[in-house]
Amino acid sequence: MITRLNIARSLLVFGFLYGMTSLFATFDHIGDPAYLVQESFGGGQAHSWYHAMREAFGDIATLVVVLFLFFANARVRQPVTWWICLVLLLGYYLPYWAGMPFMQELAAPSLQAELNHIIQAAFAMAGLFCARRDFFQAAASNP
Repeated sequence: MITRLNIARSLLVFGFLYGMTSLFATFDHIGDPAYLVQESFGGGQAHSWYHAMREAFGDIATLVVVLFLFFANARVRQPVTWWICLVLLLGYYLPYWAGMPFMQELAAPSLQAELNHIIQAAFAMAGLFCARRDFFQAAASNP
């Protein structure tokens, strides 16, 4: 059945699936000698792998929670859970761009990666905003 909520879900899922290449790239950094830090770093050269692992699993947790809230029943889809999704998705997507104006080294490594980030974020955020009314209407119909 085509409903606004199902369209929102489709946009969100498409954005998440499109972004899997970025997530897999993060996992690929783990164990790759090209991603070692300088020997002079006191935390060990492989410390960057630890951060890649933390990022990857944090990203998976974000995706799982947002998907759960989107696909749960109307009792779960409440205004507060929409706001939780917004905070989680902002935390997920803003690091793609937040550092770049201040340090060019924090920009995407290529135009292809930048386009990937834009497309995945645009679809997922469009899904979130498309679903907003369904999260807020659920509160009104389930006092």
